[in-house]
Amino acid sequence: MIDWLSQHSVELAGFVLTLVVTIVGWILEHRSSKEQNREREDDIRLLYEQLDSLQRQAATLEEQTAMQRADYDRPPFSDAEWVRGSIRRVRIEGARDVHVESVSPSADMAAVFRLKTQLPDDFVPSETIEYAINGPGPVEFLWRWADEPNMPLRKVRKVAYKPE
Repeated sequence: MIDWLSQHSVELAGFVLTLVVTIVGWILEHRSSKEQNREREDDIRLLYEQLDSLQRQAATLEEQTAMQRADYDRPPFSDAEWVRGSIRRVRIEGARDVHVESVSPSADMAAVFRLKTQLPDDFVPSETIEYAINGPGPVEFLWRWADEPNMPLRKVRKVAYKPE
């Protein structure tokens, strides 16, 4: 056996050295791989946090858009305000121009009604529609948005102002 070791000592030393280098390489590669894996996991956690933050921002923006849209689409008429005597005034509110086709007392109300504003017409925000009515009953507006000529007419009912 010693004879064999003396003849193959260089080969054996080369094999042992190769084995040691390979094992050390595996160990170093394993440590490096664990460190890279930790960095990847940190990056993934950071990306999930960013995604969560972006999803919350998107939800907030959707809520804001829905609120703006609801405000943009709500009926554009203020409550009726008393001017003098039996004359009432309704103001156009909001951000959009409106086309008013007609204003009339509620069908179930027997009231003397006279429109003081020329209709049908388009109105911009802050313009008013005036009418005279002999009671506090409801008045119905037939209207649509001025920038949507194919929109079906909508009906909104406002109660006439009742002086105290």
